[in-house]
Amino acid sequence: MSPLLRVEGLVTRFYTDEGVVKAVDGSFFHLGADEALGVVGESGSGKTVTALSIMRLIENPGRIESGRILFNGEDLLRKSEREMRRIRGKEISMVFQDSLSSLNPTLTVGAQIARVLRYHTRLSRRARWRRAVELLAAVGIPEPAKRASHYPHQLSGGMRQRALIAMAISCDPKLLILDEPTTALDVTIEAQIFELIRDLKARLGMGVFLITHDLSVVASFCQRVIIMYAGKIVEEADIHELYVNPLHPYTRGLLRSIPPLEGEAERLESIPGEVPDLINLPPGCNFGPRCDLADERCREVEPELVEVSPGHRVACLKVGAPTMGGGNG
Repeated sequence: MSPLLRVEGLVTRFYTDEGVVKAVDGSFFHLGADEALGVVGESGSGKTVTALSIMRLIENPGRIESGRILFNGEDLLRKSEREMRRIRGKEISMVFQDSLSSLNPTLTVGAQIARVLRYHTRLSRRARWRRAVELLAAVGIPEPAKRASHYPHQLSGGMRQRALIAMAISCDPKLLILDEPTTALDVTIEAQIFELIRDLKARLGMGVFLITHDLSVVASFCQRVIIMYAGKIVEEADIHELYVNPLHPYTRGLLRSIPPLEGEAERLESIPGEVPDLINLPPGCNFGPRCDLADERCREVEPELVEVSPGHRVACLKVGAPTMGGGNG
C-alpha cells in the first residue's frame, strides 16, 4: 500500500542578508495512512520548516528549492495556490503550538470553526454552527454551546488548544500535523490532549505528524520517529527499536537527557555545545563539533542516511564502532 505522505529530497532555504539558511536539507521520509510519526530535535533542527513545507506555507525570504511532497500520490509542489487552499484544512490540517496567536482574537471560537466549514463544505449557516458546537463537545470542552460564543482570551490554554484541534478536525482530514501542541500546558493537560488526539486518530483513521523536542511524548504516542539535526534527518526507526538500539550519537544524547519514569533519577546528561549556524554549517558531519566520537574523517566527509536494518536508518560514519553499541536501558 502506498503511504499517505512521501517526502523525497526536500530542500527548503531562506535567503537573508546574512546568507542562505539551509533549514531543510534533503529530507526523505514517509507516513502511513493511519500512522503516527514523531519528528524530534532541538530548536533550529528543521522540524517546523518541514511541516510548513508540507503545507506550502513557506513565506519570503524562504523558498522550497527542490524535492517532491507526495500526498495520496500527488505532488503538492506542483499544485497551484488555489488548489492548496482547498487541501489545507480539509485534507491536511495543522495545529500550531501557540494557541493564542493561532486563533483570531476578534472572532468567537465557534465562528472560527464555522468559517472553515463554510469554505470546505456546503452546510447551511445554522448547520455550520451546530457542527462547531458538536466539534467542541467532541474534543472535551464543557458547555460547548456556551463556549462556542466565547472569544479566545476567555478560554484557558487547554481549552484554546482543544478548540484548535476541533477546528483542525472539522473536515475529517487525512493528515493532522501537530507542532508542539502542548508546549505551554502542564503535564496533566498535556496527557489529556494526547489522549484526545489518540482517540480522534483511531476514530477518524488519520495519519499524524507530531513535531516535538520530547522523546518521552513520542514514545507514548508514535509508532515511528525521525530525529532531525541542523536541517537533516540523522536517524529514523520504529520507536521501540530507537529506544533499545539508538545508533546516532545525537539520538543517544537526547535519550540520556530524559528522566526515568520510575526510580531515582541519576544525574541527567546534556549535549555539549549548540546547534550550528545554519548559514555556516561545519564541514563533514553537522554534529561533529559536538560529538565525542568524531575524528578527522567525520570533519571531512558528510555522512549519508543509510538503512542499517529493516526500517532503521542512520547518518553516522561511526555506526558499528564498539562504543556505539547498547541501548537506553
